[in-house]
Amino acid sequence: MEVGTTRRIQPRADHRSSIVEAGTAACRLYGPAKTNVADIARLLGKSPASVYKIFASKAAILDAIAGNFFEADLRFAASACGELASVASRLKAIALGQHRLMLRARHGDSQMFDLIVLAAAGGWPSFRDHLKRLESYVRELVCTGIATGEFAPRNVDTAAACFCASIISLWDPRIIGALPLSHCQLSAHELASFAVAALRPSSRGEESMATRCGR
Repeated sequence: MEVGTTRRIQPRADHRSSIVEAGTAACRLYGPAKTNVADIARLLGKSPASVYKIFASKAAILDAIAGNFFEADLRFAASACGELASVASRLKAIALGQHRLMLRARHGDSQMFDLIVLAAAGGWPSFRDHLKRLESYVRELVCTGIATGEFAPRNVDTAAACFCASIISLWDPRIIGALPLSHCQLSAHELASFAVAALRPSSRGEESMATRCGR
């Protein structure tokens, strides 16, 4: 790449980052529904036209803001559970850890939580990418668990997808936003434990019962 090209790209990247930062501030101040491009431009000290040179629409800006929030504030650190003894424990830890991040956003950053609810409801790329990251990490753990014999042999992609689908209520902001404020963490623990247990090898007694039941 030529030096001149590098110089052109860098200011554009910096401008994009500053728009996302200003947009985040505007969302927290006015809420995502009331935030407009003029508000963002005013916080930047620039014209709306300069913002539209980087983002084609307000929707594109909001999606970028949501993506940044998913990446920076709602990404459970895998290293936080890396020292746990079993793969099952690590899998449960990420399920519950991600859920706690969502609850923290709901209770402590309500305007941004409203934004990610919109992202989930609209199937925005930011939300889809967030779920893909989670499923990718789950897939790695399932693969490790099968390799070590902790989980039963099965199709890794299918097992990971089923696990994520079974606990989606812990990760989907639309569902979390509908929960009562007194929501008990115990039910989340029970759901995560149930989902992890489904990955373990069946005992002989369970296999015999499944055979008798025609499964």
